[in-house]
Amino acid sequence: MCPRCGSTDVDWIIPQNWSMWVCKNCDYTGPIIIGDKELSKEIKEDWENNQKEKTN
Repeated sequence: MCPRCGSTDVDWIIPQNWSMWVCKNCDYTGPIIIGDKELSKEIKEDWENNQKEKTN
């Protein structure tokens, strides 16, 4: 799961380097955290709130 936006739509950048990922939702690049659905939900809500604040 992406630590920035909570998305699970992530891919390895280089398969030989398992710790580097890219998020297809927010373009985050770096290590991915493993978490449960509750953590993912919290991160997604924070991300969406921050995006709304930027557009207002």
